[in-house]
Amino acid sequence: MKRSLLPTRRSNNERAILSLIRQCETLPKAQIAKALSLSAQAATVNINKLEEDKLLLRDAPVKGRVGQPSVPFRLNPDGAFSFGLKIGRRRFDLIVIDLQSTQRASVSVEVNVPNIDELKAFLKTNIPRLLRELGCDLSTRVCGLGVAMPFDIWHWHAENPEQQAQLLEWQHFDLKTYLETEFELPVYISNDNNAACCAELSLGNRQNYSDFLYVYLGAFLGGAVVINRQLLEGKSGNAGAIGSMLNAQHEQLLTLCSLLELQKQFDAAQLNLSVYQLTDSQFKEHYALILPWLKKAAEAISVAMHHSLSLLDMQAVVIDSPLPKDALDVVRQLTLEAFARLDSRGLRLCDVSVGVCGEKAQSIGSAQLALSHHYF
Repeated sequence: MKRSLLPTRRSNNERAILSLIRQCETLPKAQIAKALSLSAQAATVNINKLEEDKLLLRDAPVKGRVGQPSVPFRLNPDGAFSFGLKIGRRRFDLIVIDLQSTQRASVSVEVNVPNIDELKAFLKTNIPRLLRELGCDLSTRVCGLGVAMPFDIWHWHAENPEQQAQLLEWQHFDLKTYLETEFELPVYISNDNNAACCAELSLGNRQNYSDFLYVYLGAFLGGAVVINRQLLEGKSGNAGAIGSMLNAQHEQLLTLCSLLELQKQFDAAQLNLSVYQLTDSQFKEHYALILPWLKKAAEAISVAMHHSLSLLDMQAVVIDSPLPKDALDVVRQLTLEAFARLDSRGLRLCDVSVGVCGEKAQSIGSAQLALSHHYF
């Protein structure tokens, strides 16, 4: 089925309305107009257009007040869809989300190293299948494919020369052109941690922080920066690369708290456990083994927090990871303790909280890229 690479991009007012409703879940027309400083007529025209294009749905009128009953509007989950692809160190994840950011389908494959040929085979099988599962009508509402991946994959170290050669192939592979040509969808590529931060902005941020440092404890330590509720990408899309920060010993922080290193500890202890699928009960059972690694991670995060506060005076640090919630709660407390041991004269302590998306953050964030480009 031939599809256009140029889905309709909504006007600024329409995007503002969609974003506001996404944040509040449901809102009547009068409150939308007031919140966005729109005239009643402008709000009506834009809402009618969004409703006509099946992006908004009307809820039942709310009665019991003076005047006409108000009619709340909400996002139509079937109004638009997006693919999200995460290219990770050990796995490819492909998901489909709807306009309400609800995951509709997902498929994953474990890999020894991110191999271009394996990725092509994975996508050629699964993108057409997921489109068929959506059905003819809804599949036409897929607005694009977002990709979350580490930049400069070819700089990673592999376990053997063959795998290293496979990594080097990425240096000259035009992923965006390949995907758009093969699947006839607009493609949006982002640093994997920026994508994870987009997921936190869309589905988390329960304290409604406007400025924060986002920290992701994944295969390697990474991060992102949010200013005025907007992701700060920098000139090359690499802002917030806290893993590259140096500690007092001039070591990059990412070397101190890699989940790959924790996995090696599990393997050395002959534990049949995956760091990416660790449960709270397994974490408690093996707490003594994991705690030294958590302390290293907390020390690295505290250094990144110190550097970031000195530059940006942020409201918060938000920590997320594939690790279970109990582990993240320990990391949060250890980070506060590690920060308290640093010389922080002249700085103001910020909040430290835990993210909500966990292991799926980068995948969900990748799918948000296309929706955000067209609708929010």
